[in-house]
Amino acid sequence: NKKFAEFEKNKWILKKDIKKINHVEKDYLKVLKFFLKTKYVWGGKTYKGIDCSAILQLLYYYNNKFYPRDTKEQLTYSIKNVKKNRFKKGDVIFWKGHVAICINAKKLIHAYGPEKKVIIKSINKTIERIERTAKLTVKKVSSIKY
Repeated sequence: NKKFAEFEKNKWILKKDIKKINHVEKDYLKVLKFFLKTKYVWGGKTYKGIDCSAILQLLYYYNNKFYPRDTKEQLTYSIKNVKKNRFKKGDVIFWKGHVAICINAKKLIHAYGPEKKVIIKSINKTIERIERTAKLTVKKVSSIKY
């Protein structure tokens, strides 16, 4: 079949899903949405289970860039430290032990333990919920750069 390529004996992939090794995906939302509804697993880094920091790390990895594994290291590795009330697409919000990525000015995506999966939620409601339930405030706001 002209639509598929065999990469191992009797293992096939759609040709349209094959990317060059140096491929950069400018639409990072496309990559982030791969993980929607994936089960939350602390320390997880696959489609079988993933945590918040792994989503961010895999986004960079998918684009051939290094990014640290854990939120603590990601927080210090990220460049900006802007606390703000208005967010935009590509903003990365850090709390102590948690990270989320803004998909637009009103919504974010994150692997959230209490919901047990990767979800898209309101930015403001998420910030309020984490502050109310975990007593954590936003530590840093950075942006996706690769």
